[in-house]
Amino acid sequence: MEGQGKTDRHRCASAIKTLKTAAMILFIAFVSASFIYVIHDLFDVPSVNFTHTASRLSDVSNLRRQAGNLFAWNAVKNATYYIVEADGMQFTVENCQWLCPDELNADFIRVKAVDASGKHGDSGWSYCDASEYN
Repeated sequence: MEGQGKTDRHRCASAIKTLKTAAMILFIAFVSASFIYVIHDLFDVPSVNFTHTASRLSDVSNLRRQAGNLFAWNAVKNATYYIVEADGMQFTVENCQWLCPDELNADFIRVKAVDASGKHGDSGWSYCDASEYN
């Protein structure tokens, strides 16, 4: 019976050790997840949607200043609309031209194509020198 007591104590000590190890692993996982969550919010890490990277829209081509402050470009297949950025402001455009407001003092504009259906990722930015008309 004395031998049986040692075995029970050994099993009990082993179970406690296993529980302590499991608790430590859970604690470390919780602290790590909390740290990642805080870092993500502090640095505003963007979300990545991998479904869009494989079928990205083509970049806007032939971006040019037509006359005065009217800019135009070629249509992009599957684009729902375009985002034009000038002087730190963004404008949504549904056709392939944009009339820059006179009050903007932009050195360049940039345009990208967007597919609102979500089947394709946004195109990259295309640039055009806008300093000539200012």
